[in-house]
Amino acid sequence: MKGIVYHGPRDFRFESIDDPAIREPRDAIVRVERTAICGSDLHFYHGDPLPVSGFAMGHEFLGTIEDVGPEVRRFRRGDRVLVSCTLGCGDCASCRGGLWSGCSTTGAFGPLTNVFGTPLYPGGQAEGARVPFADTNLFPIPPGLDDERVLFLTDILPTGYMGADLAEVGPGDVVVVFGCGPVGTFAQRSAFLRGAACVVAVDLDAGRLAKAAKRGCVPHDPSRDDLVEAVKGLTGGRGADCAIEAVGSPALVRDALAVVRPGGRVGVVGAITAGDVGLPFLQTLTGKNLTLRSGIVNPQHYVPLLLPLVERGRLDPAEIITHRMPLARGVRGYEIFDAHEEDVLKVVLEP
Repeated sequence: MKGIVYHGPRDFRFESIDDPAIREPRDAIVRVERTAICGSDLHFYHGDPLPVSGFAMGHEFLGTIEDVGPEVRRFRRGDRVLVSCTLGCGDCASCRGGLWSGCSTTGAFGPLTNVFGTPLYPGGQAEGARVPFADTNLFPIPPGLDDERVLFLTDILPTGYMGADLAEVGPGDVVVVFGCGPVGTFAQRSAFLRGAACVVAVDLDAGRLAKAAKRGCVPHDPSRDDLVEAVKGLTGGRGADCAIEAVGSPALVRDALAVVRPGGRVGVVGAITAGDVGLPFLQTLTGKNLTLRSGIVNPQHYVPLLLPLVERGRLDPAEIITHRMPLARGVRGYEIFDAHEEDVLKVVLEP
């Protein structure tokens, strides 16, 4: 089969790779029918060279089951399925406690090692993929829902909602969301779903800010005006109730803590891979009685909560799609997404 294959930073290639095969009795093989480029994929695109290459990228994908191992119970050949971006075994203490992203079996080599599109678990920017522990990591797609309406339940819609969850957004809250990319967009939507009275969308991209304004947010470019003062102006001098960091920047985590009121809550769902956040803890957190929470998404928890909202039209995740391409042009899709060309927000690929 063919896929988008990692060979190093800015060296992704569309080329042939080995077909996936059943290795363990709880595996399934999925024929990929839609996949997408995620902001987290850009960490590989920009980062230091990995010691391993030749694996398929991508952790947002869905498709049809082509084969299952003898111990798979919930699925069979021909089922349309979503695939969780993070893999849990379903049996360890973390999985049983509802923290599949912290699975001690699939994540035995450390944080983020149990995510698709990595050396240990080749990804879904390919014509097919092996899914370990299929009964835990696959979700049936209800009849009548097309691929684009459910594709982002594999990662970024649950991630955006988790940001609002971690920040404990509630009715009447003023919420600041850092980032108007795909995860930020869904964090904004989720904040409104949870009853926020006002959502301030923070970004430097004028096109993305305009889109945020259309979905009801107050847009803010921090290079033009002081964010803390702007939020104080919206809140009678108090500050925001909650903030969500959806970019993955240490500086923006600090900004999120600065913009919330005493007793406020901050949720961080951006993947921070570069250095320490560097907080003066007493002044920043303890002194303001703030709550700071972060984590890697658990689609196994959020898909059952969010799928009914998609089915009933409360959420339309396909709104973020700006580019559709064949998988063979996926490398060009990375270039467009990375450079913010063509007013891009989300690139979907079809094998």
